Amino acid sequence: MCQQCRNDGDCAAGQQCNAGRCDPIPGYCRSDDDCGPGEACLENRCQGPQSLDDGSAGAANGDGQCSIETVYFDFDSSTISAAARSKIEGNIRCMQTKGITTVHLTGHCDPRGTEEYNLALGDRRAQSVRKIAVSMGMASGKVTASSMGEEMAQGEDESAWAKDRRVEFTTK
Repeated sequence: MCQQCRNDGDCAAGQQCNAGRCDPIPGYCRSDDDCGPGEACLENRCQGPQSLDDGSAGAANGDGQCSIETVYFDFDSSTISAAARSKIEGNIRCMQTKGITTVHLTGHCDPRGTEEYNLALGDRRAQSVRKIAVSMGMASGKVTASSMGEEMAQGEDESAWAKDRRVEFTTK
């Protein structure tokens, strides 16, 4: 069997050696343009906004209150990056602070791939976020998930497609 690599040093920037094959590193970036909205490229990793001074996470608006943020994903992935996990945890803490006990998670995809594949990928993304929400104490029956697939995609290039690859929180 042919191998592309024996270790990470054999792969190009932004890739890692995985069982003899160079695979993209999830969340790897070279500039802020490679990251989702509201994220910055720090030490080649997309990072979300910094947590608030009081230790709570979630985005702060002008009056210091937290807000629920959209979570973004890498291309063809439902894996939660460190930045996405931090954002999800901040969203859950924010909802708990506000007394929100019910949430619906909607997974979205960019338009590449078949409609069936993208519906399944959107569902995997929503279920990945749901798993973290439940692990943080949200009642399993109060966290629902579904997929829109590529139906709401609006991007026409990579930077716009990055905004299509997301899970949105709808609180009730």
